[in-house]
Amino acid sequence: MTDTASRKRHTTLSSRPHLRLRAGLLAAAALLALPLAACGGDGRMASGSPRGTYRLDSPYGNFLAARHARETNDTTAAADYYLRALREDPSSALLNQGTFVALIADGRVAESVPLVPALRQLNPGEYLPRMVHASAMMLARDYDGVLRLVNDGPNNGIHAAFNPLLAAFAHAGKGEADQAVASLQKLERHPLLGGVHAHLRPLLLDLLNQAEPTEAAYRDVIEGRERPGTRLVDGYARFLERNGRMAEARRLLDEQLALNPENPVLLHGLRRLDAKRSAPVAPLVGNAVEGLAEALFASASAFGRSDGGELAELHLQLALFLRPDLDDARMLLADIYEIRERWEQALAMYGKISPASAYAENAQMRQAWCINELGRGEEAVRMLRRLANAAQDSSRAVLMLADLHRQMERWPEAAQEYSEGLERIKQIEPRHWAIFFGRGVSYERARQWDKAEADMLKALELQPDNPLVLNYLGYSWVDMNRNLERATKMIERAVALRPNDGAIVDSLGWALYRQGRFEEAVVQLERAVELKGGDPVITDHLGDAYWRVGRQEEARFQWRRALGLKPEQELALQVQRKIEQGLDPVAAK
Repeated sequence: MTDTASRKRHTTLSSRPHLRLRAGLLAAAALLALPLAACGGDGRMASGSPRGTYRLDSPYGNFLAARHARETNDTTAAADYYLRALREDPSSALLNQGTFVALIADGRVAESVPLVPALRQLNPGEYLPRMVHASAMMLARDYDGVLRLVNDGPNNGIHAAFNPLLAAFAHAGKGEADQAVASLQKLERHPLLGGVHAHLRPLLLDLLNQAEPTEAAYRDVIEGRERPGTRLVDGYARFLERNGRMAEARRLLDEQLALNPENPVLLHGLRRLDAKRSAPVAPLVGNAVEGLAEALFASASAFGRSDGGELAELHLQLALFLRPDLDDARMLLADIYEIRERWEQALAMYGKISPASAYAENAQMRQAWCINELGRGEEAVRMLRRLANAAQDSSRAVLMLADLHRQMERWPEAAQEYSEGLERIKQIEPRHWAIFFGRGVSYERARQWDKAEADMLKALELQPDNPLVLNYLGYSWVDMNRNLERATKMIERAVALRPNDGAIVDSLGWALYRQGRFEEAVVQLERAVELKGGDPVITDHLGDAYWRVGRQEEARFQWRRALGLKPEQELALQVQRKIEQGLDPVAAK
């Protein structure tokens, strides 16, 4: 049999890089673990309930509905229910705290500000109310108030990291350059925010109109990193533009695009250079308030890379409170929502990206992906086709459309869209291996093996050590009893690159099985099951190998396990036959 189910497990190509965020740092509200059994699916209390249940219009009923809404990621409903409960019981510390966090999570930071005094009276050292208080004072240009807040402490834990940021931009707002730089300097060696210091230093110096130190700081961070942050590159390009150094700005953007092709911010910068502007380009950070917004955005990015969880989301909402035009924060927040499969929230956030933003096309493409994840696949296809038609010089929308067709298992359509995407690319580079791989998978699943093989070989030419390509092509050859020696070597290389990938280890075991090396196959397939025990294909393979080495009872046990793992129908029928009859004397499968 051609084991497409197994190969399919190795073909997922992400349509964008993901931030690996997991729930973590901040327990923002110490809410009680109260039961929801009396609630319906929409959070409403059951009617006609006996004594011991509560009406929805009671504080307790609204609190339960708010909790339920938060658990289902309906931030707007959560905030509204909390507000209703709080109006009924405004002295409740629990409701004040829950309402406060829910409002921020829903992006309604301005509504959370009136709750700050009560929360700070309950616990003056609690981080989030203190940060909202500082942000509100920054918006009001009360820089002295922010500095008093910093001086009053506390100065331990998370406050030790963020007090210097608050002080730096409060001093900058007052025009106190030396104090601003000295405050930021305290974070230079911070284990988590050292990178934030490096990001903010040139922006702060630029804000303080210190031209020579600004350029030195930009050069230090950009030339000292293999892949400097896009916003810093954009900031330096803007600095060069404002100083009339257009050729240097263009060279900088071109050099960075070579490292980060098709980056929307860098491309936007080149378009800006080409445009005739009546006013000079604005700096990336134009005032102290925007500086603190940048600091919150940068810290959210840092927390994201370090399992920031809810704290990253809350910082991004605070950044948008301070600077509503910060589309970078919206993109990162929407990306976090996607990672957590909160598709409605991601869709709404992408919809707030300005049409004039560098991220406008990306946001529309991501909206289409969210629409698909919400079960509206045909609508997503139409949207991506419109985007592809509107941007004939770009391959991005058509390639996402190809990925979408592949996810929907529309193999001929996927192959056609990949082909169109390749036609739009002026020069094929090693980074384009994934397009040939994706089209190769589509051709293979559409039973056009000659075309599939050619694409896989091209992908391997572009990325000779790519474990996905090595494994897919090697496994395909093994499954068709072709090029067994070369295929085995390719799979062995893939295993060396990804030794803990159960699917790839399974491929090696199956290659050995195909060559009649059953004892060796058992060793590899047992390890594959250990690494990926919930896979029916791998479990079936182990059963086959056990049978060939005379361990028939163990083989039938594995086949029964494979059936319990709900394999595709074709495999299920074959496994059932093997349970009843065993394997034929011939080793081929």
